[in-house]
Amino acid sequence: MLNQVILVGRVNKLDKLAGIVTIDIKRQNCKESDLIPVSIVEGLMDNVLEYLKEGATIGVKASLNIDNNILRIVGDKVTFINTKNE
Repeated sequence: MLNQVILVGRVNKLDKLAGIVTIDIKRQNCKESDLIPVSIVEGLMDNVLEYLKEGATIGVKASLNIDNNILRIVGDKVTFINTKNE
């Protein structure tokens, strides 16, 4: 599959109703970071909400979709790196 994006960062916000996880991704050699909203597929969002909290580190395999000139990142696989459930 050619349309793939891999993102690794910390969970900044979990939006249960919209099914969106906002990931805080640090820029290389820079103090600033980017907040990237990722739409998670329905069945996977239940696991994300159950096991993740804000501040957890995750990896997301996603694809880019353009609907009505709006770019969306749709995640179809989430890897829990650090769940912050301590």
